[in-house]
Amino acid sequence: MQIHFAGENLGHFALWTTRIGGPERGIFSGMSFEHLASNWADHPLTDPEVTADAIDLMVSLGDRRRGTFTVLICDPDDRYRATVVIELPPDCLPTAHNPRPGWTPAQLCEKAMHPIIPAVHTAPGTSLVLALGRPGPRHLPDLDTQWASAAATICRAAGVRLLGFYVASKDGIYRPDEFVSTAA
Repeated sequence: MQIHFAGENLGHFALWTTRIGGPERGIFSGMSFEHLASNWADHPLTDPEVTADAIDLMVSLGDRRRGTFTVLICDPDDRYRATVVIELPPDCLPTAHNPRPGWTPAQLCEKAMHPIIPAVHTAPGTSLVLALGRPGPRHLPDLDTQWASAAATICRAAGVRLLGFYVASKDGIYRPDEFVSTAA
């Protein structure tokens, strides 16, 4: 299925559900979905280490290479219930060949969240974990903090609890410092 908003094609999205080292300044090293307990979805996604493992499970390496925005939907008790993956337009993230894409992180995050917020409002108390899957190095501080800030602002304005914003690259999972400081 494809998502279209205001005439723009945001790409494909997929929906699925599943039952299947520590942080250092927002970086999760040695983390992997292989560390998840078999009953991880029965527990709240409030522990950043467990959440990083869940992000590692949900955001495949292919998703990271293509550029995706992943939404982990949680129940009122912050337990995982479903995932929505939105494939981002190929020219939306900065690359060596296109260092200044035509979309800002705030614009793209808002477009990606546009169909999500009304759906979340149909189930009061729902919380979210958001992840930007992107190519490139583990850290792109300016880009990643812009995405995290936009996500926090959008969720706050919509009255949706945001449990965390993560970045998934080929090198691993981390929480941008900007989000960590605004969430505290």
